[in-house]
Amino acid sequence: MRKKIFACLFIALCLQIFNHANAATNDMPDKATLAANRMRFDSNTGDFLADGNVTITAGDFKIVAPVGSGNIDKQILNFEKGITASGLWLGDKINLKSGNVSVSFAGTPTCKFNNGVFGSFGTMKLEADKLTITGAGGLEKNSRNKKDTQTKFWLIKVNKLEDLSRGVTFSAGAVEGVLKNGELHSMTAKNGVHLKGKPKGQKQVVTLRGDSALYSLSRGSIVVSGHVVATQGGRTLKSDSIVYFPDQNRVEALGGVSKKRNGLVQMGQAEITIDLRREREN
Repeated sequence: MRKKIFACLFIALCLQIFNHANAATNDMPDKATLAANRMRFDSNTGDFLADGNVTITAGDFKIVAPVGSGNIDKQILNFEKGITASGLWLGDKINLKSGNVSVSFAGTPTCKFNNGVFGSFGTMKLEADKLTITGAGGLEKNSRNKKDTQTKFWLIKVNKLEDLSRGVTFSAGAVEGVLKNGELHSMTAKNGVHLKGKPKGQKQVVTLRGDSALYSLSRGSIVVSGHVVATQGGRTLKSDSIVYFPDQNRVEALGGVSKKRNGLVQMGQAEITIDLRREREN
């Protein structure tokens, strides 16, 4: 018969979430503390149910929720009904709220936020339907693993993703990106992209709409492709592809390539429209 433990008062349970080899490689905590007002634990299967002020703390990372469940042996945790995640996600600053969160410490640490997520992560402020983050983190100064100092993330139905370091805000159907050293290093947005840029010290806002976008911190540019429309002040620029440079608040149009029926190719054209009345007012 399975042995079960039920606690009506506060319980703190230490979970072994990393083996010593992983802890030595990634500078990760080798234990997490799970606490709740009430907890039911099956020592044979490793399953647990927790209710009331459920809190898991792993190093500087903390999740607080009304309800939690999971399996200690499989190192899987689930949280429901209004969750707050704060501190450092393996190095990257995090302060998020969500309706549902699942965490896996087995293998590569992964955290999934569902049923809406908003708050800040690294240099980003975000609001989306879903967020998945995985990786070794990017802010650990003393990390022994210099080869993997990045955190990967995926977002679905992105209402807002603001890169605070560049003054650029995105919305898109889906986003995939990488944080390095706590900064948004690269990102691909697709399924309808709306971008707004106004770096510090710049007067006019640039807005761009297109099918997809490619963001690169190292290149200092964002390439928006597919039926792109860019507006700034009284000017409107249309092209198959437009490159936006956030630091200069500048756009460049690139003509696309389209095939004709006879097999010949022709460069697409960029088109600019100027609102002369608005230009005079400015």
